[in-house]
Amino acid sequence: YIGSFWAQPLQNTDNRRLFEAEAQDLFRDIQSLPQKAAVRKLNDLIKRARLAKVHAYIISHLKKEMPSVFGKENKKRELISRLPEIYLQLQREYQISAGDFPEVKAMQEQLENYDFTRFHSLKPKLIEAVDNMLSSKISSLMNLISQEESSMPTQLVQGGAFDGTTEGPFNQGYGEGAKEGADEEEWVVAKDKPVYDELFYTLSP
Repeated sequence: YIGSFWAQPLQNTDNRRLFEAEAQDLFRDIQSLPQKAAVRKLNDLIKRARLAKVHAYIISHLKKEMPSVFGKENKKRELISRLPEIYLQLQREYQISAGDFPEVKAMQEQLENYDFTRFHSLKPKLIEAVDNMLSSKISSLMNLISQEESSMPTQLVQGGAFDGTTEGPFNQGYGEGAKEGADEEEWVVAKDKPVYDELFYTLSP
């Protein structure tokens, strides 16, 4: 979200409408968080399942490449350094998106702490179970969530600045109070500032 949240007039008023529109988008997204909780959890489950499957491919490939007796440490270092190439190979072999793979550098650092010979081989039945979940069961869950949400009253964040408004605190009394002069080029305070400055200094603060 793009915005200007300081307590001074905008230095570049060309962006005023963009900032106001972005503020409203932010408010609406915050207010609708309860509605999207189930979908977010389901998306997180999908992401974790894909990542687990990719980890299984990586780990099983590393185990398969390890020698049975001699040169294990050297081979381990070689495989870690070649991890970007291994990623590309697995992407082509199993038709996996590059975005499903863990970050290369972080994975290389993690692999330094493990004995590759103790990794497990790939279990096709487990991979098949994950694929089945992603291809069929997830869509069924998504349909159930949609049906449940349509039958329930709209859930919105309540309380504080969210009370009694559908647009949030950003657009309350537009053009009035704190929003007076919202579309004017000059700072609205400037026209009355000398009067109040004089009053302020007479109080000997």
